[in-house]
Amino acid sequence: MIRFALIVASTLGFFLTAALGNLMVPLLRAFRMEQNTKIPERDRDAQQKPDEEPKPQVPTMGGLCLMVGTLAAVGVGWTAACVAQPELLGNEGLLTTRLLIGLFGGLLFGAVGLTDDIIRMRQHSPLGLRRTTRLGLEMAAAAVVQVLLAANHCLASGITLPGIGYCELGWAAPVLWEVLLVALAESVRVTDGIDGILCGTAFAAMLGLMVSMTLLGWFPLAVLPAALAGALMAFLLWNFHPAKLLPGAVGSLFLAGVLGSVPLSIGWPGLTVPLALPYWAEGGMIALQVVVYKVSHGQRQLFRTAPLHRWLEKRGFEPVTIFYLFEVIALLGIALTVQMAKIS
Repeated sequence: MIRFALIVASTLGFFLTAALGNLMVPLLRAFRMEQNTKIPERDRDAQQKPDEEPKPQVPTMGGLCLMVGTLAAVGVGWTAACVAQPELLGNEGLLTTRLLIGLFGGLLFGAVGLTDDIIRMRQHSPLGLRRTTRLGLEMAAAAVVQVLLAANHCLASGITLPGIGYCELGWAAPVLWEVLLVALAESVRVTDGIDGILCGTAFAAMLGLMVSMTLLGWFPLAVLPAALAGALMAFLLWNFHPAKLLPGAVGSLFLAGVLGSVPLSIGWPGLTVPLALPYWAEGGMIALQVVVYKVSHGQRQLFRTAPLHRWLEKRGFEPVTIFYLFEVIALLGIALTVQMAKIS
C-alpha cells in the first residue's frame, strides 16, 4: 500500500500543479502587464536597447504552484498510507513528525522566497530583499527546522562518510547543518536563470532521494519527494524552453528547503551534498569568483562570468543544451547518492 500511496502522491502532484499552472500563467501575465503600464514610457525605453525587439514578459512566482500542489499531494498520499497501515502513525521512528518537519522546512524557505518575489514586484525594489535580510531569514528558517528536530530527538549529531563510517560531530553538528541549509538555499536561488534547469535538476534529485530513502529504510517518507517529483514534471510543461512560467525565488527556495530538510529529518544530511551537485556547481563558482576578487583587491577574476549556466551561455551553448548538461550533472549526483546509501 505504501507504493500505492507514492503513486497517488506523484499523480496528484502532477495534475494539481498542471491545473494551477494553467490558472496562474494568464493571471501573472496580466499582473505584469498592469505593472508595466505604471512605469513611465521613457523609463521603459531606457531599459530597452536600440534596435532590440521587446521581449515577452515571463511570469514569475510559479513556485506557488509547486508549493500548493505538493502540499495537497503529500496530505492525500500520507493519509492513504496511514489508512492502509495505521501503525505508521505510532511508529517509534516518528515518521509523521519527520515528514511534517521536512515539509514545513520547505515551506519556511518558500515563504522567504515569496517575500523576496513580492518585494521584487514593487517598482522601486527590483532587486528584492537586501542580501543581509535574506540571509538572516534563511538562517532563521534553518534554525527553526533544527529546533523542531531537536525537540523531537530527531536531529542528527553526526554524519556518515563513505569508507569512514559514522562521524560524531557533537556541538559542531547544528552549526554545520545551518551552514549547509543556507548555502544550499543561496546556490539553488541563482540556478533559476535558464529555462528548465532548476525544475529539471530538482526532479532528478527527488528521484534520487526516493531511491536512497528506500535503501536506507525510510520508504514511507518517500511520499514527499514522490509528490514533489510529480509536481516538478508538471511544472516543466510551463518552464521548459521557451518558458511561460518561472519558479521565481519562492519556488527556488522551496525546492532548496525540501532538498535540505528531508535528508536532515531522517538523520542523513550527507545525502544533500551529492543530490544537490548541480547547485553546488552554480553556487561554488560564484563563491570562488568572489574569493579571488576579494583576495586580489579587485584586480583579478577567476572566471569571465558566473554562475556556471551564465559561463556556458557566454561560450555559445544553447539553453536546451545547457539543460541537458545540467541533467547529466544531476544524474551523476544521483549515482553518488545511491552508492552512498548502498554502502552505509
